[in-house]
Amino acid sequence: MSAMIRICLSLLALLFASPLSAQDTPASGFDPDAILALKGLQLLDQRLNAIGYRLAEANTPYCPRKAAQTGLLLHDIDQYPDPAVARFALGFDTAVTIIAVAPDSPGATAGLLPGDDILAINGVSIEDVPADDPAFAKEPVEYRRIAAVNEMLDKVLVEADATLDILRGGERMKMTVASQQACPSRFQITVSEDRGASADGKIVSVTSRMAEYFLNDDEFAAVVAHELAHNLLKHRNRLDAAEVNRGFFGQFGKSASQIKSTEIEADRLSVWLMANAGYDPQAAIRFWTRYGKEHGKGIFSASTHYRWKKRVRLFEEERKKMAATEPVNGKYAPPLLAGLD
Repeated sequence: MSAMIRICLSLLALLFASPLSAQDTPASGFDPDAILALKGLQLLDQRLNAIGYRLAEANTPYCPRKAAQTGLLLHDIDQYPDPAVARFALGFDTAVTIIAVAPDSPGATAGLLPGDDILAINGVSIEDVPADDPAFAKEPVEYRRIAAVNEMLDKVLVEADATLDILRGGERMKMTVASQQACPSRFQITVSEDRGASADGKIVSVTSRMAEYFLNDDEFAAVVAHELAHNLLKHRNRLDAAEVNRGFFGQFGKSASQIKSTEIEADRLSVWLMANAGYDPQAAIRFWTRYGKEHGKGIFSASTHYRWKKRVRLFEEERKKMAATEPVNGKYAPPLLAGLD
């Protein structure tokens, strides 16, 4: 991670902590620090989106559940605390725009680019996509429209290719995105001063502070693969069915034990997902060793997680299992995904 991106992340935290009007903004234009912060966020989103897509696509043969994977990451002007700054910094001309396109994805093959505005999906205007559906009631208000747009695009791509009307440089054009099914999950950066990552069953989130800590994409992939494993193994559903407490009291007793079992499974599966996507599984060992030594008292050493030395031993065990497995077309069938319904 470059020093420039670290600066961007620090500025980003300030931007989201208070409206731009509370900062020293030159009368002649926007605060350059705010612009730089949003550009830093875009770089992180693009990096995470590329890693997430690569993990999801490479492991498609082993995922019993599949979903549309376009390689596109969309964002909505309403997500930003100061829409005017976001419009200037990120190129919004309409409400919904592409912020990232994963390499070698259907979106990239279609010719779509970051900054393209989405006007319509299969002829349905973005303005007519219903964001007041009860299905999105739990989403923050500013995220309901983008959730509805993503849902609509996914439904179209289940059965056929999707035609997008886009606006690029003032010119309206049509692009066709191929229907491609892969392991399900979306990937997003969340702005936070905390180092963390999470999975809610549908989305893998990595905090901006955590993203700055990775030395390379292999380390980044180690954490993303762990969270993706949670989603693929339906851990949230399992814990909900068991009425596990995820709050303070989840750190004790039966709840802690059940959460820890899912964390162990996610660690075990993660190195298989990494290897199949061409990432170095050894990076998980390097990352958690370094992170454990430097930040051993954080959430990742709580009673719901193995301490870092145990995690490293677990990764080494999985590496040995993989070495004893015969690959097919250069990939390894993850045991934890076998037989999943």
